Amino acid sequence: MNKWKIAFFLLLLVIVGSIGTVLYWITAPTESVEVKSAEEANPSGHVLTVNASKEDFQGIANTFIAKAMDNKPIPLQLSVDDQIILSSELTIFSLTLPVKMYFEPFVEENGNIRLEQSSVEVGQLQLPPETVLKLLRDSIDLPRWMVVKPDEEEVLIQLASIPMASGVNVRAKELNLQEDKIVLEIIVPSK
Repeated sequence: MNKWKIAFFLLLLVIVGSIGTVLYWITAPTESVEVKSAEEANPSGHVLTVNASKEDFQGIANTFIAKAMDNKPIPLQLSVDDQIILSSELTIFSLTLPVKMYFEPFVEENGNIRLEQSSVEVGQLQLPPETVLKLLRDSIDLPRWMVVKPDEEEVLIQLASIPMASGVNVRAKELNLQEDKIVLEIIVPSK
């Protein structure tokens, strides 16, 4: 057999193997995530209610994300408009693709914020939202209070799990982005 034929088949084998590895990595089952119960997420103490604008909320969220990631250059940015937008970059085969994920925010009973994905943009690629969330979860070291659930196409922000000084906790009360009304409660422990 000719050496060029051997080289061709080896190259073909490497390409097929690489594609198979990436497909396995993308479609591998997700690991289970611990979500705090309502009792754990609703601490008691003195409550201070804070009204914030979209810009304030965006600044606070990006500050906590940067702090949780030790101020490393992070490929994750949160912006607030009529939806919450997570912007990032994914690198696949040395190709960096811009990613924008659009979410509808909902406040849960325990004060956590659940972000349900409404759409996604990955450069010119058409990828299912579940796949993009799985790639985000696996490729970016997210803070422990930001739980990505690819199967449900949502991100859970556990506000009570955000480490704060003196045992202070935060919970969301209202998130109405259309009216620019964001209400947060700051719970200061009584002990």
